[in-house]
Amino acid sequence: MLHVEFTTPLGARVTVDIADSRQLDATLRQYGRLGWTSGDVPTGGYQFPYDNFPDFDWSLIGARKWKSPEGEDVIFHRGHSYKIRVLEAVDSRKMKLPPAIKISRGAKNTDPAHVREKGEGEIEYVTLAIFRGGKRRENLAVPAQEHAEAAD
Repeated sequence: MLHVEFTTPLGARVTVDIADSRQLDATLRQYGRLGWTSGDVPTGGYQFPYDNFPDFDWSLIGARKWKSPEGEDVIFHRGHSYKIRVLEAVDSRKMKLPPAIKISRGAKNTDPAHVREKGEGEIEYVTLAIFRGGKRRENLAVPAQEHAEAAD
């Protein structure tokens, strides 16, 4: 039996038992839709394949896509709003990187030092996720049935 610990948006810790490991993704989706999260965001953010971005299921990490009052698509996670930034490929003598999509926000003085990343100038960022390279993983996509219902 698996035990998954979630944290609710109000900070309550709830343990959910899963009898069959094949139900893990469904359980993460079920509680993630409520904004419940499990675990901490890794330093540098979650790493996902680039091709998963268009239909990534944000409920897997307790997040949701949201349209800001300015009409911009953002990702809402644990009370923070993250911008979607498109990064061009880098091809220089020192570095080669494929294009990426980075989900990040400006750092706050309450953010621990280990999650802050230096940006240009004195700006610091906190990254929730980055989509770069890799091979598409179907288990990270919104399930086909839900995707069809959302299109209706």
